[in-house]
Amino acid sequence: MLSLGPVPLSVVLAVSSLLVALLAARLWPRPAGVSWRPANALLIDMFLLGLLGARLVFVLRHGAQYLADPWSVLRIGDGGFDLPGFLLVACAWAGWKLRRLPGLRVPVLAGALLALLGWGGMSMGLERWQAHHVQLPALALQDLQGAPVVLAAVPGQPTVVNLWASWCGPCVREMPVLAKAQRSHAQVRFLFVNQGEDAATVRGFLQLHAPQLQGVLLDEEAATSEALGAKAYPSTLFFDGQGRLREMHLGELTAAGLEHKLRRLR
Repeated sequence: MLSLGPVPLSVVLAVSSLLVALLAARLWPRPAGVSWRPANALLIDMFLLGLLGARLVFVLRHGAQYLADPWSVLRIGDGGFDLPGFLLVACAWAGWKLRRLPGLRVPVLAGALLALLGWGGMSMGLERWQAHHVQLPALALQDLQGAPVVLAAVPGQPTVVNLWASWCGPCVREMPVLAKAQRSHAQVRFLFVNQGEDAATVRGFLQLHAPQLQGVLLDEEAATSEALGAKAYPSTLFFDGQGRLREMHLGELTAAGLEHKLRRLR
């Protein structure tokens, strides 16, 4: 399983960790007369401000890509969040607020620590499970010239699989970004597997939006989505040179988000 319906599992893990923190802070022993509500409110503030900090740090680290397309800063679905930035802002806010709330220090810090450990453990477990159980299926698809292409991984070569359709708005917006990355990363095998459309429709789309795109495959039965467990488009999966899934992204990718994922794939 790569997602919970259209929701990426990474989002599910983050929200689950927040719930763990809130529950721990509520149940943790406190001095008499000290309510759990301020502790939970502070943890929610830490989470939200931490996300803001994580986004800002990521944008600063990838400023060149975002300057080329400033509006892409707002597309937070690209997965561009910096973990050290999250921790720095969340801890700074907690330290500032707790300096005058000694009775809440232990419940808040305990909840935050349990959430962080839980998130880290679940994330590592998910990565290991995906790496060992999600592989490129040995499907025989066709390219636009009708030649058969086996989807299975090429040993030693990282592979990026993009599942898309011409009616999908985010697919249209991200296609030029993917096409540029394909030209810049010759060592990576890019496969653009159209889901559920015929060759004429795909050719018409590419002529308008990405005439130089290579590695386009046809999958009129959408068998690739079913085999990989993808529930929404666009879905982009990143496999290492051994054919193991390293990351899966649901939704539109920005240039910065894609570049970050490709660097991690090396």
